[in-house]
Amino acid sequence: MSHTMIDLGEVPEHLATPVGRPPVPYRALLGALSIVMLALLAAAAHPAARQEPTVIPARLGDTFTLDGDLMYVIGTGGVDSFDEVRDRVITTYRLPSVRVVSRTTVPVPGTVVNVKQAGGVVIVGYQLDASGGQATVAYPAGGGPLLWKQTARFVAVSPADGIALLSGDNGDFAVDLATGRERWRVGRPTQGFLAESGAGDGYPDWLVSFSDARLQTWDAHTGRQIAATTVPSDHLDGMIWPVSSLLLINAGARGFDGYRLPELRRLWHTPVDLTQSWMQTDCGTVICTFRQQRGMSVLDPADGHLLWDSGQWAYAEPLGPYLLATADSALSVLDPQSGRVLGDFGAWQGLGLAGDTGLIWGQRAVPGTYQVFYGLLDPADRSIEVLGRADRVSGGCATSDGVMVCRLVDASVAVWRLR
Repeated sequence: MSHTMIDLGEVPEHLATPVGRPPVPYRALLGALSIVMLALLAAAAHPAARQEPTVIPARLGDTFTLDGDLMYVIGTGGVDSFDEVRDRVITTYRLPSVRVVSRTTVPVPGTVVNVKQAGGVVIVGYQLDASGGQATVAYPAGGGPLLWKQTARFVAVSPADGIALLSGDNGDFAVDLATGRERWRVGRPTQGFLAESGAGDGYPDWLVSFSDARLQTWDAHTGRQIAATTVPSDHLDGMIWPVSSLLLINAGARGFDGYRLPELRRLWHTPVDLTQSWMQTDCGTVICTFRQQRGMSVLDPADGHLLWDSGQWAYAEPLGPYLLATADSALSVLDPQSGRVLGDFGAWQGLGLAGDTGLIWGQRAVPGTYQVFYGLLDPADRSIEVLGRADRVSGGCATSDGVMVCRLVDASVAVWRLR
């Protein structure tokens, strides 16, 4: 792969100095000319830099969400209100062709928070009230009468199993996609926790509950119980954190215990105080924990010992042998075992993984304009391959299945092919 290194900083508007003014600052001039030459070389190396996107008309308040090779554009249907039902048109597109798969009218109140299409059904989760309560409805893709409704949060859908997983006050349960008939249910403890775990492909592998010193796991596809064990009494007020194939349980002032999922085999104890932290569900070769404002602690998943601690980072996620970490808007590459900063991408921001290439899609906004450069970022050497420029972008860019999708200044949705 060839990588074009480009600095997209601002270039002075006037590079010549009239007679009678102070001498020309040659070093600054040469630096500016270097930037211009790099930009020209980048443009020459990428003839597709001015490609026109596919533009989908949309209005202020309309939203979009990406799901693998599908994109949903959700019509607002009016001003959000929790007590007024409005007809929202949800259009499903296939990516990268941007071909319309279906248009489905869904009458719901409140804000739509989750949409999926599977098995000829469009499932919509929406907010019921200002306190955060949610409900889920299902309609035939392309339109038709209501198939089913549940006053529960829409968690995920498994097309292979023909089920939608929902979470309500009384527990997590699976319903048939077409009929809404309940297939199975795992009850929520009145004093304890119930959590989904192992959602690497968008659907959780297991459900985990903890109450009255009893720890249990279930298969999230079938509802079948897998394992159960009793934990020490000093864990009774503790919280559980599913982290990839591990479960961390708060042992109070003593620290945390680590268990293997789903068989619930106790692996280790760590004295690290993580009581004011939350944990990344998957951080690659390490366990990432984040403090409420800023700062993170990283543990070794093999034995739970503290690998490193930093007050700098607000968030991090894995990419191959690296961690990509952010502090404010900067994107840096870290060694996960030591926390050492290997480099950064300057003003470029990450948009998402570029498949299994070990690269990420990135963007860099040009200050004072509605222009965005987009390209491939390589964490191995922090190089950047500039692929093109998007114009009239107001923000809200995301990538999926070889496309970049952004909102434009007129509220429409634009789709650029990335490969």
